[in-house]
Amino acid sequence: MFWRRYEHHIGVGALAVGFTFDLWLAKRPDSLIDNALLLSYLFIAGALIIILNLREARRKEQVSTEPLFLLLILQFCFGGLASNLLVLYGHSGTLAGSALFLGMLVVLVFGNEYLRGRYTLLRFNVAVYYFLLLTYCVIAVPTFIFHSVGTLVFIASGIISLGVIAAFLGLLYVTVLRKTARGLYDVSILVATIFCLFNGLYFLDVIPPVPLSMKNIGVYHAVLKQSGGGYLATYETPEWYAFWRDTSAIYSIGPSGGSATASCFSSVFAPTGLNTAIYHRWEEFDPTAGEWQTMAQVSFPISGGRDAGYKGYSLKTVVPGRWRCDVETKNGALIGRVSFDVVAGEPVLSQTTL
Repeated sequence: MFWRRYEHHIGVGALAVGFTFDLWLAKRPDSLIDNALLLSYLFIAGALIIILNLREARRKEQVSTEPLFLLLILQFCFGGLASNLLVLYGHSGTLAGSALFLGMLVVLVFGNEYLRGRYTLLRFNVAVYYFLLLTYCVIAVPTFIFHSVGTLVFIASGIISLGVIAAFLGLLYVTVLRKTARGLYDVSILVATIFCLFNGLYFLDVIPPVPLSMKNIGVYHAVLKQSGGGYLATYETPEWYAFWRDTSAIYSIGPSGGSATASCFSSVFAPTGLNTAIYHRWEEFDPTAGEWQTMAQVSFPISGGRDAGYKGYSLKTVVPGRWRCDVETKNGALIGRVSFDVVAGEPVLSQTTL
C-alpha cells in the first residue's frame, strides 16, 4: 500500500540520489575507480532488468508482492550512470552533450511518473539501458582500447556496444522472453533505432568529441612561455556577470583601430595514453554574406594524462568585427569555442599565469 501511494516520489528520489552521488564522484574518463563503478552499474542494471521482468511474469501468475527494493536499486543505477556520463560529456565544451543527457533524464523522470508501476516493462528498460551502454562505450573504447579519437573509433565503439547488447538480448531471449521471436524482435528494433539516432547525432556534430574535454579557453593580448613552466598571459578581464569566461568578450586594439595580433589559448584534457592533433580555427563573421569565414587554421599535437590538460596557443592578426576561435578535432568536431568582438579602444589589461 505504501509503495502504491508514494511510488512516484520514491522512484524519482532514488533516481535523484544516484544522479547526485555520481555528479560528486565523476572525475575523468580514464579513472579506474570511475570506470569500475560504471561497469558495476551496467552489470547490476542488466541483472535487475532480467530479474524484475521474471518477477513481473510470475506476478501475473498470482505473485503480487511489489519488488520495491529492486526497483529502487535499478533507478539508482540509471541515475548514477546518467550523471557520471553527463559530467564526462558536458566537459567537452559544448552544450549539446549536456542537453542530450538532460533530455534523457527528462524521459527517465517522466517515464517513471507516467508509467506507474511499469519500470519493469522490458522495452522501456532495455531502451534506457542500451542508451547508457552506448554512451559509455563511446568514452571507454577510445580511452582504453584505441587511445585515439575519430570517426573510425566512434564506429568501432558502436559495434562493440552492439556486441554487448546482443549478448544481453540473447540472455533475455532464453529467460524473460522464453524464446519468443516476437519479443526479441521488439527490443531489437528499439536497440537499432537508438543506435541509428546516436550515429546520426554524431555525424551532425551534436555528440561532443569525448573523451577529449576543454579545461579552459580564452583570447589574450599576449602569451609568453616561461622558462620555469606555464605561460604568462595578458588579457582583458571578463564582465563581472560572465563568470563562465576566462577573458572578456571585448578585445580592444587601441583607440586608432587598425589591427592587432590576438592569441587564442586553450587547454584540452585527453586520457592517459591518448595522442592526437587538435586545430585552432580562426573565423570572422562576414555581415554581407551573413556567415562565418575561416581566416586561419593552426594545428598542433596533444598528449593525454595531464589533469590540467595539454596547453597550447595560436596567433592571428585581427581587425574590428566579430571573431571566434574554435578548438576542433581533425574531423572538425567542436571541443570548445571562444567568441569576441574586436573594437577600437584602449584596453585595460591584467596578467595571469596559465
